[in-house]
Amino acid sequence: MAEMQSLPSEIVFHITRFLEPKDIVTLQHVSKRFLELGRDDTLWREQSFNSSSFLSNLRRRQQLITSEPTQEPRFRDLALALANGNGLGDSRLIKPREKARDLKAKSNEKIRIMANWDPSYPNEKVQWYDEYIARNAPISTSWLQQPRNRDSAEHEYLEVRGMGLYTPAGEEDATLVVGPLDDGSVCLWDISGTKGRKGSIIARSKSGLVSAVPLPWNGTGKRSKLISDGITECVSVDSQKKRAFFAVQSGLVEFDLETLSTVNHERFPFSITALSEAKHPVPLTVGTNLSLYLHDPRARRNAGQAGSSDSERFDSYSAGFNALGSTGSSDFRRLLNPEPSPVYAHLQHPGPLSILHLPSSGDEWNGNGEIYVAGRFPSILNYDRRYFPKLRGTIHSGARLCSMTSLPYPFASMEKDLARRGELSVEQVWEAKTRPGKTLIACGEYNSKGSLEMYGLSPEPHLSTISSNSSAGSLQNSVMKNRQTSSSSKLLSVANHGTRIVVSDGGGNLKWLERDGFTEARRWNIAHGSVEAQRGIFGTLGDSYMDSGSGDIVIKMSNTNNARSGKVVNEDLVLWTGEKIGLLSFSSKPGFTADSFEETGNRTPEQIRTEEQERNYAETMGRALEANANEVRWMRGLGLV
Repeated sequence: MAEMQSLPSEIVFHITRFLEPKDIVTLQHVSKRFLELGRDDTLWREQSFNSSSFLSNLRRRQQLITSEPTQEPRFRDLALALANGNGLGDSRLIKPREKARDLKAKSNEKIRIMANWDPSYPNEKVQWYDEYIARNAPISTSWLQQPRNRDSAEHEYLEVRGMGLYTPAGEEDATLVVGPLDDGSVCLWDISGTKGRKGSIIARSKSGLVSAVPLPWNGTGKRSKLISDGITECVSVDSQKKRAFFAVQSGLVEFDLETLSTVNHERFPFSITALSEAKHPVPLTVGTNLSLYLHDPRARRNAGQAGSSDSERFDSYSAGFNALGSTGSSDFRRLLNPEPSPVYAHLQHPGPLSILHLPSSGDEWNGNGEIYVAGRFPSILNYDRRYFPKLRGTIHSGARLCSMTSLPYPFASMEKDLARRGELSVEQVWEAKTRPGKTLIACGEYNSKGSLEMYGLSPEPHLSTISSNSSAGSLQNSVMKNRQTSSSSKLLSVANHGTRIVVSDGGGNLKWLERDGFTEARRWNIAHGSVEAQRGIFGTLGDSYMDSGSGDIVIKMSNTNNARSGKVVNEDLVLWTGEKIGLLSFSSKPGFTADSFEETGNRTPEQIRTEEQERNYAETMGRALEANANEVRWMRGLGLV
């Protein structure tokens, strides 16, 4: 070992390249010097490339090509590089009579192939050691502590009705999850472990604060209407102002995350179906069934005092109700009038489901920027905040889109297709990655199948081109629509995760794709690796889950490193199933479970184990009976004339 310590770093690094990934990790424990060498980005970038599906697909295609008696020169170079370049490929793929090129040519060809695969962009700071872990390490799902009903003697579990991430100012390492509950309270979980036990509830407000009317109970003694089912983007958190916004029916509740109290409650003419991201000082975009509004909390008419009654804090949204008349009449004819309004954007088709804010330049908070709206209509709507509510243009999709995200880098579908087949030169790859532009990523459903779509957005056009008749050509310059291999069921959510794109579908599956939108990196079902996931009826734990898994699907995903600009970090994914919140981690077993936070009292370990087995048996039999009932309903009437 002393001899190894005295070797130059270049030699140690060269030797390390011939080791297996597990051996490289073991080598890191030897000394600080070996730890630094064992975390080298170049080393783990190559390891990620060697284990990528891109290389596997390339080998399969090359195997078909080399089986032919004649071979094109450009594919011959590729085959030689895969067969002889530092252990890549299999030498049996190349005919024995063919001679290998010199080392320089093989090295250049390997660089070219890796450039075609490399998903990162020149300005991105990728930690390739973490990237390799995210691409190859085991995955587990940990479920956060489930809150209970405090107003009931049974203390039954409450469902979580939404999710948003909150990072307090000056505490970059502290990440909290904010979610409204069935009883109208707001709950905060710690998922970083800096303020309490990881995954536990650290704060919870009074009941009834988040409801259609700001009273926990109405005159009849029945609980007030709470957040609507089926609305995914119903929570938006402004970490800088320490405020959260909740969409409740047609009301927008502004909530103080420090005092856990309601600050303001404003009404809109129609039910709210989507909220944009909330970041000061950019106004929040509120989407209702038939209209869009720019909501600035600083411009509210009556914020209410701390000691005022709830009725005094219940305000009407001036931009919406003033359009109905000064008397506040319930006559909606003026609002339904398709004529342009100076205060809101009228939608020709109902049902916006996702609203995305994009900056117009490098400064994300300069007050300008674009607004993209997608939903139950065939096109993505584009607005310029400076000229709102004038519609700037549309991007035709044809699918029903429910989630959007973006990348601050260009996208060109033709170059991506060629790169996926390893046909671009290094210069062509560099040119494609350094051109100006952004990428809009959307997902949803098309003809009952999943649709993943990527649009290359050109730089902002000159102000003179912004007019009422501007076309989508000024907004996009490249389109990719994956409606074949993205999913056999509807895609529900999309997010960036490291240098990959992750999507969730209606089967409870998570799929990571390369940034070309087609090449699959890995997949996972949230039933696997979760203690709460049950066994199949006749199977063993870990392998024979029923097709529906645990019955959970991921409606919304959030990456915990969104606040870190310019740095790609593969951190945990926060998952919301519509009822509970989980944390997806790269480990062999979950870090905690929902039952980990329950007090055992005087129960013995045997009693706890028996109760868990009984619960597992009841849930498994319930799923079996449900599957049998579905089969009976499907078979009913077949064969009858």
